[in-house]
Amino acid sequence: MKETKQEESKEQPELSELEQTKQQLAEMKELAQRTQANFENYRKQMEKRMEDFQKIVGKQIILQLLPIIDNFELTIKNSSAEKEHILNAIELIYAQMNTLLENNGITAMETEGKEFDRYLHEALIKVESDKPENTILEELQKGFTLNGQVIRHAKVKISAGKRKENDKI
Repeated sequence: MKETKQEESKEQPELSELEQTKQQLAEMKELAQRTQANFENYRKQMEKRMEDFQKIVGKQIILQLLPIIDNFELTIKNSSAEKEHILNAIELIYAQMNTLLENNGITAMETEGKEFDRYLHEALIKVESDKPENTILEELQKGFTLNGQVIRHAKVKISAGKRKENDKI
């Protein structure tokens, strides 16, 4: 009988350790679940904030565009005016639009005479010229960057270099 009591007393602490381990695992599982729930809530809050921010930025850009639209309407209403006055009005509107773009971090790329860079430019035409090969000869469509990142590549005509005498047919 003594042996069974000793065996039982040995198992008693082991059960207690097993119970403690189970309890610790349960606590860790609960902590992990709470952490995951907190993270999901944080992610949803950040998505909501980003949506709100985009709406505010969109509103700000629209508010900046409205005076330009007003000027277009005035120009259209006064279309019976002299050509020179209409042209001046369009030039002023164009300047307003460029100012709006610059104020929002958008800048036009300078291309003519520069070296072709496939990360900034899209070559549409390659022609022979006196300029070195891959020199931009003409800008066919402006390219733009937003805070230094390309948002539209410039479409350009580039030089193929001089034609060699052997190439003549």
